[in-house]
Amino acid sequence: MGFLATLGRRIRNFLQRPLSALLVAGAFVLVAVLFDGTLFRVWSLDRDRGRLEARIEFLKGSIAEKERKIVEANQPEFIERQAREQLDFVRDGDLVFVFSGEATKE
Repeated sequence: MGFLATLGRRIRNFLQRPLSALLVAGAFVLVAVLFDGTLFRVWSLDRDRGRLEARIEFLKGSIAEKERKIVEANQPEFIERQAREQLDFVRDGDLVFVFSGEATKE
């Protein structure tokens, strides 16, 4: 019992100093956080946050590009150009060439 009593007194004397008590409390918190997995979860959440912020920025750029295309698509010039290019429409007075078929190889 002499050993335990001496150890108990030493621990009490050690913990009566504020800096020592703070160090012991900090060690307990560190051990608790490491074994609980909280530190890993915080690191994982921070990594996910960075990845999500990058995705948000990418999507904001994509939205801005689509909004620009919507504004452009509402322009009469754009509609006319698309009708000419995609549907082969022509205006009155345009010169149109019609070819009868492919050239034959000899």
